[in-house]
Amino acid sequence: MTRSPLTATLLPLAPLAALGWPLAKVINQEPYQQTRVEKSSATPLLEADLEIKAAHPFKTLEVSAADTTWIFNAGEDIKTIYLPKDLELIFTVTAIWPEGIPESAILLTLKPDGRPDRNHTLWGFLELTEEIKFTWDR
Repeated sequence: MTRSPLTATLLPLAPLAALGWPLAKVINQEPYQQTRVEKSSATPLLEADLEIKAAHPFKTLEVSAADTTWIFNAGEDIKTIYLPKDLELIFTVTAIWPEGIPESAILLTLKPDGRPDRNHTLWGFLELTEEIKFTWDR
């Protein structure tokens, strides 16, 4: 005897129906919430990429602006950062190289959204701290 077409159709669908409720819970979860950037001042924030290119590998490199510090480790070369939309930004860069590295260069490039890129080359040996000022016209 053969099964009826209705039974032959519903029988394979029974496991799918049993998994339907847990699957619906997984699919209907709240979407992933990105970390929100809190505005610390009344000035709107500007998204920018901060890119580092080094002639020799460094131990650590810190870039500070206002009250924020971004730390680059030896393998990192780019970070997305958020800055005030000021026409003038001042960065303090501190780099540390391992022993045995000759005088070295670091190219720091700031690529803000909607503004021209700015870059500056830093030269140092073992340890370097330098202040950089980037400006834009209105």
